[in-house]
Amino acid sequence: MDVPVIMVTARGTETDRIVGLELGADDYVVKPFSSAEVAARIRAVLRRTAAPGPAGGATGAVAGPPGADEVIEADGLVIDLAARTAALDGDALTLSRKEFDLLARLAADAGRTVSRDALMRDVWDENWFGSTKTLDVHVAQVRKHLGDDATAPRFIHTVRGVGFRFDARRSDAA
Repeated sequence: MDVPVIMVTARGTETDRIVGLELGADDYVVKPFSSAEVAARIRAVLRRTAAPGPAGGATGAVAGPPGADEVIEADGLVIDLAARTAALDGDALTLSRKEFDLLARLAADAGRTVSRDALMRDVWDENWFGSTKTLDVHVAQVRKHLGDDATAPRFIHTVRGVGFRFDARRSDAA
């Protein structure tokens, strides 16, 4: 399970909170706060990010792509969906939870354009109320991890006005 990120800070402007959440924080608590509130927020985040129990009950966490136990290999990139790890040319990538989910979502549909709406729904949440600019920020971060250049991409291609396409040669591992 990924470790939830809860930011506790004195910086409480709306812009600070939005940037913190868009960069991957699961919650953002501004000082002053009560310890009871922070404890309740931690429990709430853990409920949303916990893996489903043996009965397969929903926890509110975003489900992985279909075939979440598969390994996707494409042009030196290896994404292990079950282990939630990614490596490029043998070097492990340090991705945030949202960065990994975004990369996995795009790679699972390699060669197909995935709309911005579908990415926001699948990687964030159907009820996401923030700016869709977070998608652009996260795509830029994933490209940086991959050493991808937006002007001549190796992996993630922008389809103007529509979304993004993962275009590397894909070969699923057995």
